[in-house]
Amino acid sequence: MASGLFFDPMVALTAAPLVSSTCTLLFAWDQHFFLSLLNTRQVREHSRPMLPSYFKNFFYKGLPMVLGFLTVTTSTSITNLLAQRTRLIARRSGWWYVAGASLALSHLAFAPFIAPKIQAVIEASSEDDTNKILDEWLSINMVRSLTVDLGAWLALTVAVVKTLRT
Repeated sequence: MASGLFFDPMVALTAAPLVSSTCTLLFAWDQHFFLSLLNTRQVREHSRPMLPSYFKNFFYKGLPMVLGFLTVTTSTSITNLLAQRTRLIARRSGWWYVAGASLALSHLAFAPFIAPKIQAVIEASSEDDTNKILDEWLSINMVRSLTVDLGAWLALTVAVVKTLRT
């Protein structure tokens, strides 16, 4: 059986950063969608008392996934640059992998803006307006999603298409 007849590991490596950045982008959208439902006019008053415990569970269960996606995106982008250097130069796609990895890592640059909001929601007292804090978190998360997460996905889409074109 010829190598690559059913599965070509280089194609999988080429596409891996795009797949993981897609996961990051989808998770960011899911976060926004599901958490913003807790702040709708009809639910807001009822969700306020449960937000600290809900957000604590949500955050600590979601953080490993986000960090995992970012790690896979960055590491497979770098691996592509090292393993396929000649091909990426010929296809002019190497810098797109660099851009995708850089933007994926830039997700973490939002931590100083996001972390205080997370802490404020988790540690909120019954007098605190956790819905307002969540609204602020959602705004920052949306900016991050539409800049670095979407940017990484777009850069890696170009990288993969340019690399795999015949």
